[in-house]
Amino acid sequence: MRGIWVLAALMMLSALPAKAAEVQARLIRASNETGKSDPSLADIQGKLKEKFGYKFYRQLGAHQQPLTPGTKLKMDLGHNFQVFITPQPTEKRQRELELEWYSSKTLLVRSVVKVVENGHLLVKGPEVGNDWIVLAVSVRN
Repeated sequence: MRGIWVLAALMMLSALPAKAAEVQARLIRASNETGKSDPSLADIQGKLKEKFGYKFYRQLGAHQQPLTPGTKLKMDLGHNFQVFITPQPTEKRQRELELEWYSSKTLLVRSVVKVVENGHLLVKGPEVGNDWIVLAVSVRN
């Protein structure tokens, strides 16, 4: 009898819809000018400093959407920056993404990248005065 209840519980759990993975793109300004870093970037602050070496990071825009393989996602990050992401079929704990990053109508980056789930991809973009624009792409399960 106990086995029947366990089997029924397992069947009910497997019938629940699986939460889809989501992709998040963040537009960031890296600077050595005086100021303080944006607390919304606390999860990647160390990685930003390690990779780019700037003292301060401020989030300029962000967008998050569920991943649907084969569907091209448009993410408007503000300040005339857009990212287009087309997810490819999943490989274990990695996501392969076709990434296009535009400033207005100018293509900055076009690449196929692999991002570990719950990991981050950091891309250095254009220089603005003494600062740099950075794109951070995260995949969350």
